[in-house]
Amino acid sequence: MTRTDTDLLREWINSQSAVAWIIKAVQDGKMYTWRAVDRIDRIEEQTYSIWHKASGPLTIPSGRRDVPDGAIADPFQGWTQKLERETATSPWFGANLPGPYTFDFREKGGSAPNALARSGFQWAADRYRAIGLPAHPEAKRWWRRLQRFIADNATPISWPDKHTSSHRRAYAFNEAYSQIAQGPSVDDNPFGLP
Repeated sequence: MTRTDTDLLREWINSQSAVAWIIKAVQDGKMYTWRAVDRIDRIEEQTYSIWHKASGPLTIPSGRRDVPDGAIADPFQGWTQKLERETATSPWFGANLPGPYTFDFREKGGSAPNALARSGFQWAADRYRAIGLPAHPEAKRWWRRLQRFIADNATPISWPDKHTSSHRRAYAFNEAYSQIAQGPSVDDNPFGLP
């Protein structure tokens, strides 16, 4: 996905009333203020959290086993969180499982000159069902809608995995697909490492 490709994705997510972006509103060193918004104007190379509103409240991890996590009363009003680093672009939700969806946008790859990085979505879905933390049915439906949107608006691609005999599979949005067809390599690693 290129920066140009992100406009289509951003507008589609902006139009989805079931979800909200979680953005950094203020940062002072390792102290962050986050808030939910229905729309963003541009996607930067960073990690985003996307909250499915019907999934229930978001929580702020207490950081201690003996202190329960606190519920965020209104994510649109925002909340403050101290993290271990000064480079965070999305909150830490701790045991808020299965948690919000995560979207990593990376355009510039690191495995070769002019390589395209791999962007992607992640979500725990029903991974924690066995311990009593299943995904909300509406959140699973939205996840499938997102997958359909990507399949309808991007081209499936594959390339050999350097470490196994299998192929890696992904989707390339229009401009990224055009660039790949002209020869730039695609990072094997989603974080652009060789």
